[in-house]
Amino acid sequence: MDIQIFWDRGAPQGLEIPVARTISQILDIPVQIFTNPLLYNGFTISRQQFDATAILACVDTYKRRNNLEGPLLLVINDDIFRPASRYIFGLARPRTGSAVVSAARLKNEFWDLPSDESALCDRIVTEGTHEIGHLLGLEHCANERCVMANPRCLDDLDHKKPWLCDECQARLQSACSVSAR
Repeated sequence: MDIQIFWDRGAPQGLEIPVARTISQILDIPVQIFTNPLLYNGFTISRQQFDATAILACVDTYKRRNNLEGPLLLVINDDIFRPASRYIFGLARPRTGSAVVSAARLKNEFWDLPSDESALCDRIVTEGTHEIGHLLGLEHCANERCVMANPRCLDDLDHKKPWLCDECQARLQSACSVSAR
């Protein structure tokens, strides 16, 4: 089973390969990266954001129509939310194997900080790995350094390390060995 990443044309360019390689190393699963072939909707004018649940519905439809199996992560640049939240960095739908990550609030510039492409790459890796972890059956982790910890803000995300703690690593290996049978 490979992980597929669809990189949207509006997402930060030049980071696709380093993000894919690092996620593959963290999860020890091959990652394939593609230019995003799908259109998504869900823009909410009053919020000037996209509803992540609507985006995931588009991803799910694309996966069904094209008989795609396995985890699929869409990386976009548009700001996203889900109902009852002001914003989110990403969202996963484990039952369908679909996830989305937005680079909008992962950029320093959004927070009026100097541009930092390295930090942006690290954040996309961390959030992307987190969402894919959910697709692979992992829940949120109490270890605040683990990639599966639930970040409430950018500082929380930056505090996490790009690795799975021992417990999450064991859960992932167990889940992958069960699905391989």
